[in-house]
Amino acid sequence: MRWIKLLSALGKAKLRPKLKGSETSSLNFRVWITDIDISVMNHAAIMTVFEMGRADYMVRTNFFKVATKNKWFFPNQAINAQFYRPLKMFQKATVYTKMSFVDETYFYVEQKIMRHGKPIASCFANGLAKKGRETIPTSEILKSLKIENKDVPRENHALICMFKEKNSKMTEKIIDNW
Repeated sequence: MRWIKLLSALGKAKLRPKLKGSETSSLNFRVWITDIDISVMNHAAIMTVFEMGRADYMVRTNFFKVATKNKWFFPNQAINAQFYRPLKMFQKATVYTKMSFVDETYFYVEQKIMRHGKPIASCFANGLAKKGRETIPTSEILKSLKIENKDVPRENHALICMFKEKNSKMTEKIIDNW
């Protein structure tokens, strides 16, 4: 069922207004019976909503079209999610997605789910574009999208540093020293 929601978000994004890379995407959704465990939306369903938000952002900024044309795919390298409040069946909420930072290799994306002005969950993810085994530099992607460097966040802020440090420690502990 979740893949249907994701495909639906992709289709609807094509009909929505285009966005600049520096703008924030917002996508409304409703919790359905297939999204809940017992009585609240489960974490897997929330992660699908975050994916829907990133897909909406990619389509509306034209990244999805350019990536398809160039046969690029875009795996996430790491995702950090925090859950604050539950969502119950049939409740409505909104997922917001914005570009937080761009370096030579990665795009960093901030997301949050809000309901009536209160945070439900937040997500911070980084990803890149690849063609086969080749990593596509972000400068090439921005050029293809006709986005000026000044129009994307290039300031490495504290959240980026914490995210990189946490992921490095996790890799060291789980992968290198299992």
